[in-house]
Amino acid sequence: MQTSMFNALLIDKPLREIFWFYGVIPSNILWAVTLAVYFSGAALTTLIFMFAVLLGYTAWIIGEIWRCSDNVKNPAHGEIARVLTAAWAINTLLLTAFLLLQRLG
Repeated sequence: MQTSMFNALLIDKPLREIFWFYGVIPSNILWAVTLAVYFSGAALTTLIFMFAVLLGYTAWIIGEIWRCSDNVKNPAHGEIARVLTAAWAINTLLLTAFLLLQRLG
């Protein structure tokens, strides 16, 4: 059996735990820290680093939620989680882009 170094990043837990404890709560904390850095007037490299961490985490968690959304009793809950996470990811991408453009402009 081949294993990848990325297997350590995969989470095998129920969707509700992944969605709330790995998705919603940490993403909001990451956003709060990123916005604190943004509004504190930190260096551009620090801001770009924070945006990169935020976008990387968002990409990872959307994959995890997508992968775990089939292990629910009601399939509609899995689909709702997918849609909400995709919307959150689009929102994160757009906000980071516009905040970076505002900082550069």
